Amino acid sequence: MNDSYDLKQRVLNFRGRLIYLCFLASLSNDTLISRLVEGIENNQGKDLENCLNMGDVEIVKTNDIQNIQYALMCGNCALFDGETTYVMDTKNYPNRSIEEPETEKSVRGAKDGFNESILNNTGLLRRRLKSVELCFHKETIGTKNPMDIAVAYLEDKVDCQVLNQVLSRIQEIRAQELIMSDRAIEELLLDQGYNPFPLVRYSERPDIVATHIQHGYIAILCDTSSSVLMLPTTIFEILEHVEEHRQTPLIGTFIRLIRLSAVLLSIYLVPIWALAVSFMQWDWTFFVQILLVELSIELLRIATIHTPESISNAMGLIAALLLGQFAIDLGFFSEEILLFCAVGSIGGFATPNYELSLTNKYIKVMMILSVMFLNIFGFVIFNICLWIYLARLKPFGMSYLYPLIPFDFKAFIQFLIRKPKKGK
Repeated sequence: MNDSYDLKQRVLNFRGRLIYLCFLASLSNDTLISRLVEGIENNQGKDLENCLNMGDVEIVKTNDIQNIQYALMCGNCALFDGETTYVMDTKNYPNRSIEEPETEKSVRGAKDGFNESILNNTGLLRRRLKSVELCFHKETIGTKNPMDIAVAYLEDKVDCQVLNQVLSRIQEIRAQELIMSDRAIEELLLDQGYNPFPLVRYSERPDIVATHIQHGYIAILCDTSSSVLMLPTTIFEILEHVEEHRQTPLIGTFIRLIRLSAVLLSIYLVPIWALAVSFMQWDWTFFVQILLVELSIELLRIATIHTPESISNAMGLIAALLLGQFAIDLGFFSEEILLFCAVGSIGGFATPNYELSLTNKYIKVMMILSVMFLNIFGFVIFNICLWIYLARLKPFGMSYLYPLIPFDFKAFIQFLIRKPKKGK
């Protein structure tokens, strides 16, 4: 270990022999360390091990340097006694409070959300799934910068073949560092390459993840990340939102149908309108204006994310000038272009999954370019290629378009219509 200021070492005298206690003050609980020292100095036990008034004590050999160093980096403390070392759990990670996720808010229901502590997140799931079948399989991945993850599933419901496939891929990960945690794991598990579509579902809500596990699927919790990966998943599951289940079945169905319509509008409204206009009079400046508006809206979205809240109002005024009456008066854009692009962008904001909304934006721009260069043929060819590509996606053996492909009428109707809960 190096000479970092938070690396502490205590020399203790236990019945005439010196023992050494090491821990990282930035990751350890001061109260637990004090209790440990008190138990040793007061000889509260027949031998040294009985004096360790800690719940979790692991005995390792002192020459096992790698495991001891990793334990210290995880917030544990190490007590060196000759050839024997005792590793004890004294973690006290700095983390934010449990609060409702910003991107998955609901009017009714629970307001708690995951934070960056894997232990806290495990507890939030156990509160909702009080089943002895609930398992959290812990793995440590990464070579130079190890990271803890937990694979959560119900033993009596999970597909063992999918589970074994997930665990084997996790154990094959040989990346040196995984600082980006969940994002890096997704790419390594699924060999995502340049595929733009989200192949796993992310959530920061314990109720959503617990429901996913209850249905027999798998969740992966990553230390230092508040987002939980859920897999396998389909595009239709990604399009669901918790608010639909917090309302009455009729209102929930109404909200779902509006949201699905908005998602379709965010992709197809502008390309179909541009296609209709091009039939009457093709003009390349018309398509350039559409692309400029679409890219400007995306630029404003990115700028808004990085804009401090204190100057967000000024940012809104700038956006209104650039894409409002001022731009129309100067002749930069027409009213129709701003209207259709604005409606399409609102549909994108209504998409419940952030990653999917970004993908839909990319798909829309590519579709506009296809219409621009090949007119109706570009629109048809692009959509045929798109749907064939989606039909071929099968993350962990599950069709990405299920229940549409393969078609399951009952499951498809259940997706469109939120049915009432039944006691039997």
